[in-house]
Amino acid sequence: MNFNKSLIAASAFVALAGAAHAAVETKTLTTTGATTSVDSNGYTFSQLSGTGSLGFSSSLITALNLAQVKVAPVAPATVAPTTSTTSTGIVRYTSVSAAAPVTSLTSNFDGATLNVTNVGTAGGALQTTLKNSATNGPGELSISNLQVDLTNKIIYADILGNSTASAAGFTYGSVNLSRYALWSFDSISGPTSFGVNSGTTTIGGQNTITGLFLVNSADIDNIFVKTLGLNNTGRSGITSVNTRVSATGVVNTAGFGSILSNITASVAPVSQVPEPSTYVLMGLGLVGLGLARRRAAR
Repeated sequence: MNFNKSLIAASAFVALAGAAHAAVETKTLTTTGATTSVDSNGYTFSQLSGTGSLGFSSSLITALNLAQVKVAPVAPATVAPTTSTTSTGIVRYTSVSAAAPVTSLTSNFDGATLNVTNVGTAGGALQTTLKNSATNGPGELSISNLQVDLTNKIIYADILGNSTASAAGFTYGSVNLSRYALWSFDSISGPTSFGVNSGTTTIGGQNTITGLFLVNSADIDNIFVKTLGLNNTGRSGITSVNTRVSATGVVNTAGFGSILSNITASVAPVSQVPEPSTYVLMGLGLVGLGLARRRAAR
């Protein structure tokens, strides 16, 4: 009798323990392909949508105007510039933002709380130059397909550029980098964790990432100078963008700019179907209960 009671208790305990504990799962939800809908710990996540908009800082705008850089979109992103015209007819940017559609969202989910760890976008911005007082020749630089690592505060990008400029003391040419760690960022505001329960229908919100600075300061030369054909004048402009404290003590907290994102996804419970192991445990419990009843009847 004692043996059967122990068997029943053990079977019930194992079954309950397996049902109550949900391991953390890492899943990536996308806007295209096979993962436009993903299941995780009893919920289905789908219908990912949103945009990430990179707003250029005032110091970056100054550097672009210095080298007379033109900015155009890399599809499917869009670019929204505002300009002014000088008395001599030169068009200068007063603001620039590049808005790219969100294409992926990676998160950790334990069945109750979802923590976003990475957000990806498609498209970006193309910068082009011609020979002028801040360059030694023409060039172009595309920065696109940003992947924002929220855990390590790193922004990865696909980088493609080339310059045919030529001048002593400068190295110009082509750059082709995929998922390159271009920027770090200082802070993020807005929610990145979301509670999920049977009544939750959507997750998402608005976030702002600020303080974008180069992960590697050598990329001033290795990427920007090399592909945009910048001379010392143009180089000084892009260097000031990445300098946190100037020689005169001016503090720069903006760096290259900020990213404003708006993201949503749908959530729905998944109908629960017990796994085969659960049926086995239930069966053991019923067998033990049957044995106990037969012995009691004797």
